[in-house]
Amino acid sequence: MVNRESEPVHQPVPGNPYVEPVPPTGSKRRFGVALGAGAVALILIGVGFYAVTQRDGGGSGNGSRKPAAGPTRESADPDPDPDADAEADAKDDGSAAVIDVNAGRKPGEAKAWLAMNDIKLPGKGAQLLDLWRVPGIVAQAEYNEVTGYRTADGSKEWSVQLPGTVCDTPVNPTPDGKVVVVYTKRKSEGNSQCDQLRMIDLKTGEKGWHKELVDGGFWDDTSMTHVSITGSTVMVDQSATMRAYRISDGKRLFTTGREKKGGCSLDGVAGGSRLLQVESCQLGSPSTHGRLKKLDPRTGDVKWSYRTKKGWSIQKVYSVDPAVIAVQNREEMDKWAVVAVDDKGDQRSWISVDKGPHAFAMCAGAGDSGEGVQNCPGAAVSADTLYLASEPKDGILGPNKIVAFDLRTGKSKWTGSAEGGRQITPVAVAGGDRPGVIAYARAQDGKNGQTLRFAPGGGKPDVLLRHTSSAQSMESGMFAGNTLYADGRFFVTPTRLDGKAHGGKGEEGSARMLSFAR
Repeated sequence: MVNRESEPVHQPVPGNPYVEPVPPTGSKRRFGVALGAGAVALILIGVGFYAVTQRDGGGSGNGSRKPAAGPTRESADPDPDPDADAEADAKDDGSAAVIDVNAGRKPGEAKAWLAMNDIKLPGKGAQLLDLWRVPGIVAQAEYNEVTGYRTADGSKEWSVQLPGTVCDTPVNPTPDGKVVVVYTKRKSEGNSQCDQLRMIDLKTGEKGWHKELVDGGFWDDTSMTHVSITGSTVMVDQSATMRAYRISDGKRLFTTGREKKGGCSLDGVAGGSRLLQVESCQLGSPSTHGRLKKLDPRTGDVKWSYRTKKGWSIQKVYSVDPAVIAVQNREEMDKWAVVAVDDKGDQRSWISVDKGPHAFAMCAGAGDSGEGVQNCPGAAVSADTLYLASEPKDGILGPNKIVAFDLRTGKSKWTGSAEGGRQITPVAVAGGDRPGVIAYARAQDGKNGQTLRFAPGGGKPDVLLRHTSSAQSMESGMFAGNTLYADGRFFVTPTRLDGKAHGGKGEEGSARMLSFAR
């Protein structure tokens, strides 16, 4: 039986930790730039039309929110939920289909594994969401299941089935390897209520607490619910309301809502080593602007606040530490910039990406499919440098550049490219004794993919991994939908897998995840 919370909030636990490494960023949410024909074709070719039009259950392409039922209370049940039978874990014996893609591997090429999809998908297919890694395991949600694969060989370690479609996942887990996912009660992407939370331990595949969210009206509905994690706190974004819960037991810590004064309302939440809240203020007036807040993830206290120029809104968060955001002019929708914010909430630099010798598209032209403010490909951020992928000059699949911008001055530092006319994209910042940026040279036109490293000063990149020739066709079909680089191993998945209604069949149509390592 579901227990109803009677108290409005729970006090935070003293000493609640919330520091963790900055995760790589990746994908899209709700900004007003219309998709150009090239960007649409790019997504149609690479990951299927529904990657553009749908992400959340019922979420519209422009990120609009639909009014819902009248206010009710939030419910929680740390005890077994009524859907326990439907949520029974899949009985996995580690025998998920893994195809050997090393036959004919040439000298110097990386060793690969390819995990095939074994989830029965609906006719329209399903989205593949954020990639997570804990020691020995890489995990990801797809349709109504969260699956963990062994990083060494791609065999299935565990899977957790849910009674409905997963709507959203955080871009990073907690420092001890836990996530909270939001899903619907139904196995349909058309369901408009993303109102179920489930905590999962990625190390073991064990399910933790379950909570049911309840609509509170237009400013607090669950038609488009997003989740993010900072330390041991999960933030749940419901329309213009954000609630923070303790991941250990699901108890509520604090709530932030729409301001009655100032006309500011929640636009998104970004997690990681910091908790940042994005807001839109005074919409429709000459004073329209965006606001970025740094919050204490244990209490919700505001540490600093940054306000954009008048007429500009915050669309995406490229990085939480340092704080780097994409802003857009509300009158000229094709005019956008990147802003770095310092630790006091002051503007550190303004990077005008709509000027100069290279063209850039926000989130690499991926558009908006209703995802959170952190889901945005095409960039990586270090302490003082933004690495941004330029748009190809000669077609959708043509070669492009990575441009490094100095976050202290806003000026470009260097431009780099890959050999052989390849299209490249930043994946993550490199550390240790080999700093710089990790980049992915996509597999295309009969060319194998590569994992590269550009040094902090630019120059010719090092080839860290030469991807396997026999995996080239599978890798090309994935089109770098989701990528992850960790401990010398590269992972790539498509953004979406098609179901029967869209002709998904055969090995190439069911290739779920590729991994390469020395």
